Amino acid sequence: MFTAPRHDLKPIPGTTPLTPQAAVLPPLIYYLALILLPPFPNLPKQPLIAIVRSILAAIAGTLFFRLPLVYHVSFSVGLTYQLALVGLYGGCRVLDAFFISPFLFKHIPRRVKYHHQPRIETPGVWRSRALSNSYFNLHFLQPKEAAITEIATTDKGLPESWKDRASWALELELAMRGAGFTWTSADVRHTKKTWTPTARDRAHSIIVHVLPVLGTCFMIIRYIYLNDLSSSSGHVASFDDLSFLKQIILTAALGGFLMTAFALGHSTFAIALAPLKPHPLSYFPPLYTTRIWELTSVRSFWSYGWHRLFSRLFLVYGVWPGEWVERKLTGKRPDQPADVGKVLGGFISSAFVHSFAAYTVVGGVLRDALGEAEFFTGCGMAVVIEEVVERLVLSQRRKSKKTSGKDGSSALDRWYDGIVGRIWWVSVLLYNGRHFARGWVKAGLVREMAGQ
Repeated sequence: MFTAPRHDLKPIPGTTPLTPQAAVLPPLIYYLALILLPPFPNLPKQPLIAIVRSILAAIAGTLFFRLPLVYHVSFSVGLTYQLALVGLYGGCRVLDAFFISPFLFKHIPRRVKYHHQPRIETPGVWRSRALSNSYFNLHFLQPKEAAITEIATTDKGLPESWKDRASWALELELAMRGAGFTWTSADVRHTKKTWTPTARDRAHSIIVHVLPVLGTCFMIIRYIYLNDLSSSSGHVASFDDLSFLKQIILTAALGGFLMTAFALGHSTFAIALAPLKPHPLSYFPPLYTTRIWELTSVRSFWSYGWHRLFSRLFLVYGVWPGEWVERKLTGKRPDQPADVGKVLGGFISSAFVHSFAAYTVVGGVLRDALGEAEFFTGCGMAVVIEEVVERLVLSQRRKSKKTSGKDGSSALDRWYDGIVGRIWWVSVLLYNGRHFARGWVKAGLVREMAGQ
């Protein structure tokens, strides 16, 4: 569409290059339907509006789902992969907003406003806390503003005038993580104590830390591709032709590249939209909420160490169905936790989404797209295993009579727990991540990431 097609792109057979009209129509129709989503208080009965809204939503959802099945981005493997994610995410989001949430839960998203109040900290202590446990340390920022307490309040009403509806719909459509609305599960700050980053802080993070890590990962990917995967004849070797060590190194480099690329995009957009403050579109909550070297389990990595851009999709189409299945099979009450179903449901839905995206860049060959499914399913099983092991170990420690305190909980931790936990989650991600990397080599994504 914009440049020469890639000769190594393997789209689904029968798909055609993406056109501007096909790219614009789904989000545009979705936006028009969102304008009609809040009820009209001055109109007691709204059958015509409901019909028009439902028709627009159905058309938008169909066009979103249709995108990766009918089109591909001829000049980029990565963008074709992203097109599949956008199509699935957009279609599922439309179904959620117009049919699942309103009809099953009687819920229409409401705005959430964030108020920041100055927070008094002991001199010298607030900065150490910022550096030890905050968004700023995670992104290598150097906060210059005062410590604050963040308070969230939900709007009681919904937009009524056409102007307010247009603004509300735009904000909701652009809030991919649902940030700024009650229609979200993406913001996992776990504390109201925080600091507000400045554009200068974010620029410092990009220049001093994000770009060097991104560049290092790029050089590793490029080196392995040029020296071990490509040849002068144009033949690309299989991922399995690499030694086990190089498989691990390439997998780690791909993961680091993705993580820093997400951070770069997040901070760049935050800087660009900073002048809009205090408008909600300028609000960018943490992308990652814990420093990667502080994570001690697979579950903590996916909960705090990775982005949650698709969390609403996984919640509605994975977590909730998984919990429902577990309760049906075990007879648990609705108020009882269903952690196994929650974990497996979330990871299985993620496995499907990412495997479908891979399917669109491996020529529609299903077996070549299963690496993502193996990776996420393996991570889900690892979370279940580590939870079972943790409970067994803690139970044994309680019985050992080596604890102190009334409930014996103060001495349950051991000095080596964190070391074992870190070795465990890193090993799981790198070993299972090879399934991901194998598919990306086969699809040509690694070649494109290597600048070839």
